Amino acid sequence: MAKIAFVQNLAYEYLGVMYLSSVLKKAGHDVEIFIGDGGKRLIEEVIEYDPGIVAFSCTTGLHRWCLKMAEDLKKRSRAFMVLGGPHPTFFPEMIMSPGVDGVCIGEGEAPLLELAGGISNSEDISGIRNWWLKLPGENIIKNEIRNLIEDLDSLPFPDRELYSRRYPSINKSQKAFITARGCPFNCSFCFNHAMKKIYAGKGKYVRRRSIKNVIEEIKEVKNNYNLKVVYIQDDTFTLDKEWIREFSDVYKSEIALPFICLIRADTTDEETIRLLKNANCTRVFFGIESGDEGLRNNLLSKGVTDKEIFETAALLKKYKIPFRTYNMLGLPGETIEQAFKTIDINVKIGTDYPWCSLFQPYPRTVLGESAVTMGYLDRESNIAESSFFRTTVLKSPQSRELANLQKLFFWNVKIPIFKPLIGKLIKLPSNFVFDIFFLIGYGYCFLRSESFTLKELMTIGVNNLKRFFFSSSS
Repeated sequence: MAKIAFVQNLAYEYLGVMYLSSVLKKAGHDVEIFIGDGGKRLIEEVIEYDPGIVAFSCTTGLHRWCLKMAEDLKKRSRAFMVLGGPHPTFFPEMIMSPGVDGVCIGEGEAPLLELAGGISNSEDISGIRNWWLKLPGENIIKNEIRNLIEDLDSLPFPDRELYSRRYPSINKSQKAFITARGCPFNCSFCFNHAMKKIYAGKGKYVRRRSIKNVIEEIKEVKNNYNLKVVYIQDDTFTLDKEWIREFSDVYKSEIALPFICLIRADTTDEETIRLLKNANCTRVFFGIESGDEGLRNNLLSKGVTDKEIFETAALLKKYKIPFRTYNMLGLPGETIEQAFKTIDINVKIGTDYPWCSLFQPYPRTVLGESAVTMGYLDRESNIAESSFFRTTVLKSPQSRELANLQKLFFWNVKIPIFKPLIGKLIKLPSNFVFDIFFLIGYGYCFLRSESFTLKELMTIGVNNLKRFFFSSSS
């Protein structure tokens, strides 16, 4: 059987990696996780494990770190170096990078399992679907993609022991779950529209697990870990009201733990919010993106009206469910006045946890490409050096002021009387004082909205603060 090493630089439990590990272990393979900054110690730990495959789950912004780490490891290991995740899916040409032997496109459970079996048994791996491969004596092999996994219940539960055994310090009392895969919407800033094109004709894009299967997983985690809060990370949990209706009663009777979920303002009504409350939903997150309805629906293709946002917020207030809103500043062509409209709508709806990032024009998304054609970004610009909590790469006369406003967003929403002062402060050069205010506000939102203990928050901060906020590619 094969030995597979997953390597990452964020001290975070990735559900995708845990799903891959569970599939591999079920087939008898040996799997280990290694977390570090890429220095000598991390390399030595991986080399000592002596894996046959080294795998990186790779997002845009972290892809440079993954490529550098793969290259460094390849110099000392005969392991097959593979990349998977969002960035390689849309940029399979990463296969040309030194140190990379394979790039997985799309869902990775079956492709990685077949690769592990082929390598451990010295079989021909050249035709495994979803893989772009760089094999000795061969040109780049570009295999077609397989169908989407239709029956999500067929997957084993995520391997949570993978992280908890080796890195107990990141074993939080809040655990992530998914009940579905895929999103039916086509927001221009998101990857889903591009993913749908890749999987065109390859099966139903939005799929959902059975309630029985979801409840069984939560019970298993509850019985084996210190589970206090369930975080359901579906893109939109409230897509199917009939499913929610049944889930509400079953969850209440068999689990009853507080849970967090993500919704859209246009997929809720009073019955939906009442069902969430009945099941002990204690936090809800949803996207506003921009307080300017034109930007939100014409530029971002969000398809959510101001009226729907106000109605959803009012229902959440009525049923006493605190909520976090997702917002973006620094959109292509956005003015300071439009940015303040995003603050204003958060004030009006009484957002409990206002969360704001800077727009990053991720390549091969509709809006990322539009930023180039609109003249706000050079085609060759590399966003890997920026963080959506730190800087913007768009070329705009308002860029600095918008970046400063993002740092002070939380304070303007929570203390609206500061608006005139903040309007003056954002004209100053960017500085570390703004960063400190941002981190305090962000820390408060993170602590309260995700129901972490203070100890858990401090552990997350110590492990990830530098990487997460200040250098998304480090």
